[in-house]
Amino acid sequence: MKLTSLQSRILSGVILGPLTLFLIYLGHMPFFIFMLVAAMISVWEWWRMSDAGDHPMRDVLVGALYMVVAYTSFIWLRTQFLEGLFLVATLLLCVWASDIGAYFAGRAIGGPKLAPRVSPNKTWAGFIGAMVSSGVVLTLLFAARPSLMQWTPVVSGGLIPIHSFVVFLTGCWFGAVGQAGDLLISAFKRRVGVKDTGNLIPGHGGLLDRIDSLLLVSPVFLLAYMMWLR
Repeated sequence: MKLTSLQSRILSGVILGPLTLFLIYLGHMPFFIFMLVAAMISVWEWWRMSDAGDHPMRDVLVGALYMVVAYTSFIWLRTQFLEGLFLVATLLLCVWASDIGAYFAGRAIGGPKLAPRVSPNKTWAGFIGAMVSSGVVLTLLFAARPSLMQWTPVVSGGLIPIHSFVVFLTGCWFGAVGQAGDLLISAFKRRVGVKDTGNLIPGHGGLLDRIDSLLLVSPVFLLAYMMWLR
């Protein structure tokens, strides 16, 4: 049975998620080596796709800048904040939740397509499901650690309702950005005429196919945390 993109993404998350979290938990050299290897694979896959397009040099440069910003943001979250481990885990859980929410909402509700020319399987219902799922996860995680938000008064050990709503909306934004990241990679693949970003994961495409949402959410998450979530 052939898996859909979202099914493959969920399966990959179940398999690779624990390993990723373990390496992030270790920090220090194992974490940096993991990030370096992932970044090199990502750039290599983007370079191979760019080579199939009409403007390979321009595409390579744009892709390299995109990867640098994404991976630098991820590393910055882990290493530059006291709660770095919690923040990175929260980022990953929001992205995974948005993917799962998009899949189940899209399957259960269906309806109008989100971007049929770019990704025929995506629906507006799935897009909303991704936003809500990410928003709920972020709210629950931040409610469990209210000390993260230095400007937020605490009531009975949790966040007061108005600030919980701000966190929820921010999580919804992360879900929307994640879907945009997915569409961005899908649009590039269609432009250069390739089906998958690579064949790193047999039957499931390349690394970029699995982390396309995460790449765009990482810098947005960092910006949001530095600007108003702390």
